[in-house]
Amino acid sequence: MTTSSQDEKTQELHKVYASDSAEKTSEIYDGWSSEYEEHMKGVGYTHPAMVASMLTRHQPPGDDPVLDAGTGTGIMGEILTAVGYPNVVGFDASEGMLARAATKNIYQDLRPGLLGQPLAYADDSFAAAVASGVFTQGHAPLDGLDELVRAVRPGGHIAFSISRTYLGEVFETKARSLEDAGRWRRVDASGHYNSAPLGDDVLTAQVFTFAVS
Repeated sequence: MTTSSQDEKTQELHKVYASDSAEKTSEIYDGWSSEYEEHMKGVGYTHPAMVASMLTRHQPPGDDPVLDAGTGTGIMGEILTAVGYPNVVGFDASEGMLARAATKNIYQDLRPGLLGQPLAYADDSFAAAVASGVFTQGHAPLDGLDELVRAVRPGGHIAFSISRTYLGEVFETKARSLEDAGRWRRVDASGHYNSAPLGDDVLTAQVFTFAVS
């Protein structure tokens, strides 16, 4: 792949990282939705596979509902259904991305939603939740984890990636606050990895799994 091709495939991602509002982020993804999967596959996007693999370590496959937070075009939903979680529900802030996900006919429910704001799900609705590429610069705030904890039933698991400016002490501070409040406990963490290994930039990330208390 030439440098110009790599630049083309990552320029929208860098626009999102530089976004300073949820509205701007949604607009970028709306405009990017038709080419998103082509671009991300071109840089070897690894978040969905990493998050799904960490979930399977601790949450047994089955028919219980799983929440895909920040659905995007449905890459995560495709993986989850393929490895034994057929009852996947999702939300995303971008209508364009949701429309793409809907064409795959794998989600039991899709709706607009934004991490960092109240989600339209009852307490303890899900056996598990996943968030791939969502908790990072220009995307969802870490306070969005509170709603995922609320929506997942006690004993269920939340697997999610953390990257860029959130990785390290920023995330650890948030994780400890939820642990100290008795809302979750840490059960697993991946090593550091590059979420776009075929691109020019090294985008360091890590996946964590917590059990809801």
